[in-house]
Amino acid sequence: MSDRYRRLDNLELATTVLPIIQQMKGAQVISCEVTDTHMYLKVINKRLKAELAVNDIVQAGFVISNSEVGLGSLKVEPLVYRLVCKNGLIVKDYTQKKYHVGRQIESDDTAYEIYSDETLKADDKAFFMKVEDTVRTAVDEARFNLTVEKFMAAKGQTTGSDPIKTVELLADKYILNKNEEAGILRHFIIANDDSTFGLINAVTKASQDIEDYNRATELERLGGELLADTAPCILLNTKRSVMKDITPPQNKLAVDGAVY
Repeated sequence: MSDRYRRLDNLELATTVLPIIQQMKGAQVISCEVTDTHMYLKVINKRLKAELAVNDIVQAGFVISNSEVGLGSLKVEPLVYRLVCKNGLIVKDYTQKKYHVGRQIESDDTAYEIYSDETLKADDKAFFMKVEDTVRTAVDEARFNLTVEKFMAAKGQTTGSDPIKTVELLADKYILNKNEEAGILRHFIIANDDSTFGLINAVTKASQDIEDYNRATELERLGGELLADTAPCILLNTKRSVMKDITPPQNKLAVDGAVY
């Protein structure tokens, strides 16, 4: 961990956001987990939903994730939850990240700065007030509708006539292991949908087969990555990408593009 990085305690974060979630009409925590590196809260709002097809409903939601050991920023990410298969997709667009820097100790003994407990508490209070505001506005109807439009467009985009090759290219581009590749291919073939929409759902469905919660969440993010891809087919862009959710510690507090 950087000596300039001040961690955000998971318990303190949960204590801050859970009362806000409880106040949201229609909100429900559908999944939560604390792993060795991250804490996750996945929430849906049953009041905000859309129909992709007959009896195919998606609901809006959001994911709060945090690493109190310094392996990632606090994130509030939009979530789309498909009821027919219980798949969750983390939307790449509109993600809000927050970085917190508190006490700063330089390695040089002649240059250091120590803040009083009162100052640190005031800094924490101001920061978590921003977190509260972010969570309150995490479910946005306009943004949800834009995501639904992308889903509908993905239904008309083909991935080609060879599902095995499509998934091989996907696995190579996003560095998926053999079990993940096999799981995605199985769900892709079973669904018998060679559209981009079908591939995205195969990815998010395969996330449910993975025991490691961190990795399963990364596959939900991969679904959002594919949805955000402007190319109509995964085969059109095969440049390798490394799929990860780790954000290096930062030295500034960034909120919605503004730096504090």
